[in-house]
Amino acid sequence: MLRDSRTRCRLLVAVAAIGLAIAFAFDTAEAKPKPGAEDAPAEDANAKKRKPAKNEKTEKPADKGSDKPEQLGNYGEWGAYAAQSGRNRTCYALGQPKERTPKAKLKDASAYIFISTRPAENIHNEVAINLGYPTKDGSAAVADIDGDSYELITKGTNAWVKDQAREKEFVGAMRGGAKLIVKAASSKGTSTTDSYSLKGLSDALARAVQECK
Repeated sequence: MLRDSRTRCRLLVAVAAIGLAIAFAFDTAEAKPKPGAEDAPAEDANAKKRKPAKNEKTEKPADKGSDKPEQLGNYGEWGAYAAQSGRNRTCYALGQPKERTPKAKLKDASAYIFISTRPAENIHNEVAINLGYPTKDGSAAVADIDGDSYELITKGTNAWVKDQAREKEFVGAMRGGAKLIVKAASSKGTSTTDSYSLKGLSDALARAVQECK
């Protein structure tokens, strides 16, 4: 059974929203060295004495934005995250491929898989795959988990399990599997292969689900 257009539109909105959160998460997840004393700018001797002019606006601390994700933990090759947008909370497990081919054409494209739970929408363990490049809408793709194949369907840069009735089975296979291979093609006809390690996914999913009970 194919996803209907209404469901697919809802999925696209969710993918776009979580995609922004994922980008933030990856940007902040990497540890950055603290600047040393030699990197600090010389202090202005009059800085402490200076008061803002009457009409000058003082800069307020950055708002912690409710849509920014919280990293719940790292589990093997996967991470667990939670993001709040208004009253809606999304919790998800996230992983990136260990290897992508052809390397030359995908070197500037980032791919990832996230499995999300959104209690407000009664959505649990929904799989979305971002391929990192434009595809032909409705084109076929395939996911292989330790030899078991699942058909995917694409739209934009994303792919989903084609048969919704098999999504729960797909997630179960990922939980107990070792390796996931996703094969798809770009809108220009370039065939790609992404290889994911499934180590830690089960724990990451459990943590995400616990956060969004």
